[in-house]
Amino acid sequence: MSESPDTPVTFSRDEIRQIRELMSTPRARVVCPLCEATLMLIGPIEVHGKTGPTFEVTCRRCHRSSIITDVPGTHWPEV
Repeated sequence: MSESPDTPVTFSRDEIRQIRELMSTPRARVVCPLCEATLMLIGPIEVHGKTGPTFEVTCRRCHRSSIITDVPGTHWPEV
């Protein structure tokens, strides 16, 4: 399967763990674990069955994205 800019690839479990840790750290710059570009955030979004904050994060540079759930104490900068 080929990848194109219109076809996002999901972050791995380890990458999601790294992103979740950054999102939980005050004043941390939340960056892509692969290319270190600042991640784009959508959320918090409502997901059926989830009780904690849920966000969609996307890296515009390497076209990876994921849904990040249950981020305690999220410190993502307000847009």
